This record gives sequence, C-alpha cells and structure tokens, in this order.
Amino acid sequence: MKVLMTIPAVPSAPFDDTVAEQEGWGLFDCGPNPDGTREVQLQRIDFPDAGKPPFDSDKAVWAHVVARARAGSDLHRAALAAADPAERALIEATFGAW
Repeated sequence: MKVLMTIPAVPSAPFDDTVAEQEGWGLFDCGPNPDGTREVQLQRIDFPDAGKPPFDSDKAVWAHVVARARAGSDLHRAALAAADPAERALIEATFGAW
C-alpha cells in the first residue's frame, strides 16, 4: 500500500483556531473513535446571525485547507495533521497529496 500524505508528523507551528475561525472553518471534536482516540474533523462554521457562511460545505473547507497547505501555510498543515487519520485519507483521496 502506497502512502501519499506528505504533511509532516509535527507541523512547525501549532494550530491556531482563532485564525481558522476568522476564515470560516475549524477543527471539531466529534467524539471517540472505537479505539478510544478522539475523532477530529475539519468543518465549516455556520454563522446563522451573519448571513451566508464563507464555505458552502465541509468539502469546500477541505479544498481551501489543502490549497493553503500546498502554498506553505503552517496553520493549514497543522490542521491537516490534527484531523482524524480516516478524514485525512478521505481528504487526500478527494484532493490529492499536499
């Protein structure tokens, strides 16, 4: 099996949720996985009082985060590194390696 993910195991900067939230997305704890680890997902933030959110779907968030990671953003690389391994694999299958 070939592994395609190219983000470092330890990003050079920690994830900053303040910046992500300003962009309209975040990392969300979605409960425990069967093995006891936490399932962390990249999702859009809904702003019900502020009109239309900046992203139409979580998939649009994935595209944004991958594009920024490819451009060298430590924040976006850290977000991808923090996401659940199953979600990272799905993101990579959808958008390719970063």
